[in-house]
Amino acid sequence: MKSKEQIYNDVKELVEAQDKENYLVYYKIFLDNSGRHDIPTEEKEAIINQAYSKYKQQSAELYDILDHAYLDFIA
Repeated sequence: MKSKEQIYNDVKELVEAQDKENYLVYYKIFLDNSGRHDIPTEEKEAIINQAYSKYKQQSAELYDILDHAYLDFIA
């Protein structure tokens, strides 16, 4: 059976890996759209901003999970 510390460390590792993956998805969208010339600048910025907002929302949710894991670890 895993200790609370081991469970917390596993959750932390998973959260950080998922956050990195989510950031890379955002970054790909940023790169794909920043050089486009077939759509207006406002539309490009809207696509990039929407992707960034989604990334930040997912990141906040992931770190909320990590916070709960930490609270369980110290309890």
